[in-house]
Amino acid sequence: MSNLLGASKETTIAGLFAGISLIAGQLYNLFDKDPTTLFDMTTVIAAVGMIIGFWRSRDNNRSSEDVGIK
Repeated sequence: MSNLLGASKETTIAGLFAGISLIAGQLYNLFDKDPTTLFDMTTVIAAVGMIIGFWRSRDNNRSSEDVGIK
């Protein structure tokens, strides 16, 4: 599991929680049978971008050497 999260676990977990919550909200809007709620694909794309961005970012308390950059 640690390889999946990478060296910056705190940042990756924050991005996953934020992105998944946005995607879950849009999935609810898609399947709720209420015609007044709309599915927003822009939010889903932004959430995926957030997950990728947080996954690739580095925690403030990690050096480049700690995460294998240098």
